[in-house]
Amino acid sequence: MTSTRLTIIAGVLVTLAMSAPANAQGKSGQSHGNGGAKNSPNQSALPPAVSLSGPTTTAPFAWMDNATLMTSGSVWVGLSMVRWSGGGVSEVLVPVVDASIGLTPRVQLGATVPRVGGSSDPAGPEGGLGTTFVNAKISVLENEARAIRVAVSPTLEILSRAAAQSAPAGQARVQWGLPVSVDFDRGTRRFYGSAGYFSPGVWYAGAGAGTVVRERVGVSISFSRAWSSTSSLDPLISAPSRNDLSGGVSMDLTPNVGVFGSIGRTIGTSAENGSGTTLSVGLSLTAAPHALQP
Repeated sequence: MTSTRLTIIAGVLVTLAMSAPANAQGKSGQSHGNGGAKNSPNQSALPPAVSLSGPTTTAPFAWMDNATLMTSGSVWVGLSMVRWSGGGVSEVLVPVVDASIGLTPRVQLGATVPRVGGSSDPAGPEGGLGTTFVNAKISVLENEARAIRVAVSPTLEILSRAAAQSAPAGQARVQWGLPVSVDFDRGTRRFYGSAGYFSPGVWYAGAGAGTVVRERVGVSISFSRAWSSTSSLDPLISAPSRNDLSGGVSMDLTPNVGVFGSIGRTIGTSAENGSGTTLSVGLSLTAAPHALQP
């Protein structure tokens, strides 16, 4: 169970890595879609939300993301801390290093590398490298007239040593996933949804919304459900599933520096599938390419 909890926390980091580059920094109330991206790496009014309850060897998860990409040449780096608590125990990942770069107008690369900080469980794992995620976010549709975007995010999940040791026999340490995301804007409000599949045998779907409440402050909320398509050998045991409700807030301190925080809580989820509460706080730094002077 310990490695499962750690990978659940690591999954939350993917939300920060995939959502925060587009949501947690740089003029969040002024930049929307690729038009706004010409002036800022940020392209959304939404702050990151803990909508994800990570890939594990036993529990399903949901990968919540929008479909907005960073500007070509823009770089985002995030440093954060994530704390999960449930069933009378808690675990912390710190620091968590996230990085994303806009390769082209339609391709963005990202990675999340967490460090296991500690656990209140005496049988918990020692500190060290946690489960790592690497992905490419690819735009497949951009309708500027209707402010609608669609993207796919081929993803590799590299299990931590503890998670790999507890995985079923024969399961590879490197897993893969194919999330699909869509979003659209209505003024300062953004609505988004995600659905997809992760190996071995996990499906998910979810939706969220967010808005700018002040010039430099945004809030968001989302709900997701994930379930396993792998049937149990015992017909009396139902397939694993998770339901997550989460919210987040972000603030731009400067055009290139932001802070964000989020809280997520499972609903109707068993302890075996990671029932609990996740809190996260972080700092984001961005760098955009300089425009050539005439």
